[in-house]
Amino acid sequence: MTSKPIVPSARRLLAASKRQAKSLLRPLVANWNGAPKTFSPERWGLSSEPNGLSLRGVSLHALLDQWGSPLFVVDEERLRANAVAFQSVPTGRTSGCEVYYSYKTNPVVGVLRALHAWGVGAEVISPYELWLARRLGVPPARIIYNGPGKSDESIREAIELGIGSINCNHAEEVERIARLARQAGRRARIGIRVAANAGWSAQFGTPIRDGLALAAFERALAFPELEVVSIHAHRGGMIRWESELTSFVSEVLDFVEELRAKLGLRLELLNFGGSLGLPTVCGLDGRDRQLNQTFHRDLPLPVAAGTLSIERYVEVLVGLVHDHHQRVSEPVPRIAVEPGRSMTGNTQLLLAKVLTTKTMDGVRFAVLDAGINLAESVRNEYHQVLPINRFGEPATQVHTLVGPICSPGDTLYSAVRLPTLNVGDSLAVLDAGAYFVPFSTSFSYPRPAIVMVRGSGAVQRLRLAETFEDLTRLETDEGA
Repeated sequence: MTSKPIVPSARRLLAASKRQAKSLLRPLVANWNGAPKTFSPERWGLSSEPNGLSLRGVSLHALLDQWGSPLFVVDEERLRANAVAFQSVPTGRTSGCEVYYSYKTNPVVGVLRALHAWGVGAEVISPYELWLARRLGVPPARIIYNGPGKSDESIREAIELGIGSINCNHAEEVERIARLARQAGRRARIGIRVAANAGWSAQFGTPIRDGLALAAFERALAFPELEVVSIHAHRGGMIRWESELTSFVSEVLDFVEELRAKLGLRLELLNFGGSLGLPTVCGLDGRDRQLNQTFHRDLPLPVAAGTLSIERYVEVLVGLVHDHHQRVSEPVPRIAVEPGRSMTGNTQLLLAKVLTTKTMDGVRFAVLDAGINLAESVRNEYHQVLPINRFGEPATQVHTLVGPICSPGDTLYSAVRLPTLNVGDSLAVLDAGAYFVPFSTSFSYPRPAIVMVRGSGAVQRLRLAETFEDLTRLETDEGA
């Protein structure tokens, strides 16, 4: 008896047709715009040496050999330059901004110590971060406490310390802080977070619209235990263009004037939060990401030309506040900002090595020793990746860069053209100083060391690499 031939299902035929179409179209789409476009490594203080890329004259490949892979590397020179720029006084103005670094963005103790030594204060959003700021010796007046989930214990501590401002995230926090201040027998210095028309709202802040924020301030002024000293307005997202900054600040200043006119409130501090973006980082557009995944078309570079620099951001912000108060014949309050990404984002690199490779359908998979456990942000944002030891070679091979975790979600770059990578080659993911470290996990692998390249070319270790023992140190056998 002869068996009947197996007829492929319609679904199998369709899948095969799709694969064939992709294989035919990919070279055409991928090469549509010519060679892959990248920013110059000099933007990050990198230079090409005979043994590959170096940072301030220090070989990145040598750092991996010495400190292990993967590895976070901090550029002290860039970090200091950013801190100085944020604290600069614009030409023609009598004052600039008070700067409070957003701890949540990159809570590396060595980085925080450096920023505080250069005059930067602390913006904290949790009991731990408040504890850490005090542990690092930050004066209470140089601490601002934000966040939607403060504990009673941490609020009591902040009141007793007399920190610069405890910002009520929402109107319901006003009465709570007043009660805790009453119990402590102290007046609490507070601000109220407001939500402008553009930017974050939801669980963050009380909207200016419909008089809601005005009512919150009026309620706060009724409590003798509260000293209302500031307004907090954090736009959220990324401010990249001057028009975005001007619109946001102008709306807040209009509300500040409303507070003065209707409540007689003259605030001591105007806090405009953070949100300044980086010229070389942007969110990934859904269409661009789909074309990259399906047809291997290069992701477009973020538009860097015309984006706000730190210096221009400070100049515009200070100018708007000073000019507004001059028009209404009022003294200029103190101005505060809480930079996170724009302070440390471009000061840190993530270095990784290729563990193994696999080629399938013309695509070379490179399995790295760093994945979503260390670089979750790469899945949703543009972050340039550069070959370290093969820099300068033709970038002709399409690679899918994946991490070592056994999950299909551990894909960092669906399609990026690089020199053909082999086992042992190394890569640098740039702009890794914002949310890479705090979002990192010990998912199947210990977290890496962190080192700082000093201006002198010396290398300082800021954090030890985790060991296997570290991952189980808090485990107990109780109940076993």
